[in-house]
Amino acid sequence: MSILADSSPRCFSIFQRSMIQSNKLPLCEILESTLIADAFKEDGIDFGIADEDVFTPAITLWAMVSQFLFKGTGRSCKAAAGRVVSLWAKTANRVVAQNAGNYCRAKTKIPTSTVRKIALRLASEAEMRSLEFDNPGSPLDDALAEDRLCPQVIAAIRSVPILGRIIMADGFTIDAPDTPENQAKYPQSSSQAEGLGFPILRCVCLVSMLTGMLINLGYAAYSGKGTGETAILRQLRSSLKRGDILVADSYHCTYWLIAMCLSIGVHVVMKNHHKREDNPVGAKQISETERIIKWIRPLRKSWMSKKEYRKVPELIEMRLSDIVISKPGSRSDGFTVATTLLDAEVYPNAWIGSLYNGRWMVEPDIGSIKCTMGLEHLRGQSPEALEREIWTAMLTYNLVRLKMLQSGYSARREIRSLGYTETFQLLSTNWLLCACTEVNEAMVASSQAQGSCAIVGNRPGRSEPRENKRRPKVLKLMTVPRRVFHAALAALSKVP
Repeated sequence: MSILADSSPRCFSIFQRSMIQSNKLPLCEILESTLIADAFKEDGIDFGIADEDVFTPAITLWAMVSQFLFKGTGRSCKAAAGRVVSLWAKTANRVVAQNAGNYCRAKTKIPTSTVRKIALRLASEAEMRSLEFDNPGSPLDDALAEDRLCPQVIAAIRSVPILGRIIMADGFTIDAPDTPENQAKYPQSSSQAEGLGFPILRCVCLVSMLTGMLINLGYAAYSGKGTGETAILRQLRSSLKRGDILVADSYHCTYWLIAMCLSIGVHVVMKNHHKREDNPVGAKQISETERIIKWIRPLRKSWMSKKEYRKVPELIEMRLSDIVISKPGSRSDGFTVATTLLDAEVYPNAWIGSLYNGRWMVEPDIGSIKCTMGLEHLRGQSPEALEREIWTAMLTYNLVRLKMLQSGYSARREIRSLGYTETFQLLSTNWLLCACTEVNEAMVASSQAQGSCAIVGNRPGRSEPRENKRRPKVLKLMTVPRRVFHAALAALSKVP
């Protein structure tokens, strides 16, 4: 019997082959374990057990991930079903029909919660096991940083022992097809006329600064009660652990969010909110560029119950650090960072500045999700399909990051010096090939070399203006809903 038709956890080894795994690679035990199979078992997912069935849980999830390793026509359900046809033909010598409808029905049998569980467990396992190869509690000296091709900002951050994770938080938006179901749950911007815009999802992600793994993702409608970035970030509270450092921009620098973080033992490093004084009266000066201030609890917000309000401390002690930026392309010459890391000797001003400066790495990470993976415009015709699409993309993103970790640790390279695009291309090229064949040592060695061929992230003083030389094709814009436009064309064609 082909391993594709095997209903045991062994059938999920297809992911090991497609990820070009070997028992000699770092972190190989993550995919060798029953991580994926256990999630399916816990959620009671069991279909495709008949001999004639084509789409088993393992094959269906494998095909779902394959869609996000391609863009354009290669992302369609028909293309994914075609890859399954080739997979069966090669591994089981069996001819099956290219049935996109059966594949789409099989996808709906895998709950979004299961895909999300696998994506987050993958990130958690990778973060935990990466400590065996990269101890953040040990400072990185200049010689070792140069040997590892470490970007300057990461080298500066690693110069101080770090006991927990450094988590970056940031928001972005993506849009969805203009269907009544999508518009009902994720309405378009109110500034656009009805029928002219697209449903918009507001997303907030938590990304590890040192590994790039996606720790969690929250999303909501673009506007309305409880849809702001801070509200979404509060929903991700369970993903933060004691000892973590949360780095975010000034939008998240609120009393309520900082109090929440402190209640679970999480420190924050954020740009001071523009409505707060950078040099407040009564601050305790600890140096020319730093001071300690006590923030007083504001009045209760309407979204907060009286019981929740009483749990919030009346005072929060914060440290304000003035940071000077002198590189081209920066928005300003300097700004003030607010942090709960009060010990200036252990965490000096320059280190706080480097840590906040490192927050900008979340921008290319979001770019990898929206642009490299092509998630800027979703395809799902219903909210359920959209959510499954989002979490399948996040699972794919973390699989690419896992492969980057393996390449980096094998080559003794800093992970943030590797290019996401190169590893993404590596997996998209080999996803079907390696699933169909046995992975030999040469393929593993080649994949490791390809994954670490690029050097990124160490370009001091780089400035890229937001300008394009190539002119886009300018088309006439549709100013009415599509259905109205087509009705007008039909009526016009009937005019003698």
